Amino acid sequence: MLSIKNLSVHVEEKEILHDISIDFDVNKVYAIMGVNGSGKSSLTKTIMGDPAMLISDGNIFVDQKEINTLPAHKRATEGIFLSPQSPLAIPGVTVGQLLRSALSRDEVDSKTLSQKIKSTAKELQIPSELLTRSLNENFSGGERKKMEVLQAAILDPKYIILDEVDTGVDVDALKIIAHFLQKFIKDSNKTLILITHYNRILSYLPVDEVIVMHDGTISERGDATLAEKIEKEGYTNES
Repeated sequence: MLSIKNLSVHVEEKEILHDISIDFDVNKVYAIMGVNGSGKSSLTKTIMGDPAMLISDGNIFVDQKEINTLPAHKRATEGIFLSPQSPLAIPGVTVGQLLRSALSRDEVDSKTLSQKIKSTAKELQIPSELLTRSLNENFSGGERKKMEVLQAAILDPKYIILDEVDTGVDVDALKIIAHFLQKFIKDSNKTLILITHYNRILSYLPVDEVIVMHDGTISERGDATLAEKIEKEGYTNES
């Protein structure tokens, strides 16, 4: 379980998250929704250990281990994966080279890793030529987001956080990503956390709980019907 208890966070002198408590259980899919500036991305950055996010109160636990002071790379080894809103291009580095540096040869040999990358790319309908190009350089929005999902699949983390994986993605790519994720996490003891503004990805990927944020705190929680309500009515309870 990824557990957040009474978490408050500030950046410089401004508090941006206020007394947040959430438990993310295994084998469940969560959607965190809210308007721009509501605190969704700030929460994910805090979970991942962004040094700009300073915890003023509360704790973050992974499988009952408190990780407040762990740097990002140590949190990754604890099983947390975060795909950012805007994945950066890495000139001169292919996705295979990036994953090779992240995984020891004791975990997977180079031949097996290459085969896994190619088979996963095929499932995600990523053109093979993108695998030999600099990661994300001149990639479309959909190609970048598919590459993030590919990395998550190969790294095989326990807690997968995808920040706006549906932004800049056409409907066909969105269906491919959603169906792949649904298959990937099924009966896997994994937790998937989707950060999104919209209900559209939830039409293809069922969620167990919707969490709405507003002004740095949790304003509402519910099942998938809450996302449908927001789609129709907007964030009507917020001012």
